[in-house]
Amino acid sequence: MRIALEQGGLFTADQAIQSGYDQKNHHYYVKTGQWEKVRRSIYRFQPIESELSEYWLWYLWSEGREKKPLAIFSHETSLVLYGLTDLNPSKIHLSVPKKFRKGSEIPKVLVLHKQDIPISDVKTILGLRVTSVLRTLLDLVEEHTISDEFIEQATKEALEKGHISRTDLKKHEKLARYAI
Repeated sequence: MRIALEQGGLFTADQAIQSGYDQKNHHYYVKTGQWEKVRRSIYRFQPIESELSEYWLWYLWSEGREKKPLAIFSHETSLVLYGLTDLNPSKIHLSVPKKFRKGSEIPKVLVLHKQDIPISDVKTILGLRVTSVLRTLLDLVEEHTISDEFIEQATKEALEKGHISRTDLKKHEKLARYAI
C-alpha cells in the first residue's frame, strides 16, 4: 500500500510479489475488486488515484529487464510537471534509451523520444524522473514542436523560478532569444 500511495495508487506485479503478495493470488485480488488491472503487470489499489496517476502508469509501463522504469518525462510533459506553461499537451512525452524495446504496440497517448540522456540532465519530481528544465527547453527549441509563444513563456517562468540562469542563456544562444 505504501508503494502504491507513492506512485499514484499504482504498483507492478513485481512490486506486489516483493511485498509478499503471492503471484498466484493476483487474479483473486482483481476478481474481488481490491485491485484494478490497469495494464499488463500494472495494478491499482481501489479507490486510490491522484493527479499523477497517469504519469505513474506510463513510468511503470517503461520498466526494463532490470525491473526499473527507463522513461524520463521530457518535452511538453516536462514543462507541465515543472509548472512552467499553460500548454495542455494531448500526449505524454517520454524519453527512453535508444535501445528501448516494448513487445507490444506503443500506446497512442505516448510520444517516445529515443535518446540517451545523461544523468546530469535528469531531475526528480514527486518520484518521477524528468529532464532538467534547461534540457527540456533546449530539446523543444531544437525540435520546434510547440509554438514560440509557449517556449518564451516557459523560459521566462524558468528564469523567474530559478530553474535556469542568465548564464545558462548566454551559453545557449538559441534559447536566449526566448527570454527577451
